[in-house]
Amino acid sequence: MKLEDLRPGASVSSADGHKLGSLSRFVVRKDDFTLTHIVIDTGIIRSGEPLWKLGWGLSHDRVVPLGVLDSADARHIRITMSADEFRDLSIDYIEEHFAQIADESPGRIDGSDLRRLSASIPGEPGPYFMYEKVAIAPDEADIRKNSPVWRMRPHQKIGEVDGVIFDKETSKVIDLIIRRGHFFSKDVVLPIKYVTEVVAGIVRVEIGDDPLKRLREYHTTG
Repeated sequence: MKLEDLRPGASVSSADGHKLGSLSRFVVRKDDFTLTHIVIDTGIIRSGEPLWKLGWGLSHDRVVPLGVLDSADARHIRITMSADEFRDLSIDYIEEHFAQIADESPGRIDGSDLRRLSASIPGEPGPYFMYEKVAIAPDEADIRKNSPVWRMRPHQKIGEVDGVIFDKETSKVIDLIIRRGHFFSKDVVLPIKYVTEVVAGIVRVEIGDDPLKRLREYHTTG
């Protein structure tokens, strides 16, 4: 069984050698923790919108299926897409949508119009508000760098996610790499069997005191 590790922040490049960005998140199926997609932060300059058009305010995360992963270690990821294919075929992780704020009294100017304008997006002709839709299925969840890891009994935070280890053949996550401690932190390997669910960006686990103390320290080999 061949294991691969993925660390948030690892550089991502295309098949034709272009840097695309860095690994941002992991998307897993909720029921069996199968890794389905990875999310790549393309950065502010590569967002597709110039700064003077508020490019800094748009999502820079792009989603690609795990099947395009060619090779990976803790520092670098290579995908099978060319840079042009990545640009044309990857999708936004978060899509920003704009909707008009309803006029409570159409046809006349009153206090509600002032409230609509004050609530609208600065610099836009408005009055509009922005809402976001995340491009993952209802049966999927995302795990990102620094996702908090909490155990339920006792209700206690035990660390933050610093990476995943998965089986390349089945795509199932086998272990989470979690960072424990504050001033003298270290990475340890948390077997996925202890994870009960991932919800609202939080990884919930059931693990006793003794198994928690015996978690082995993780040392990168990438």
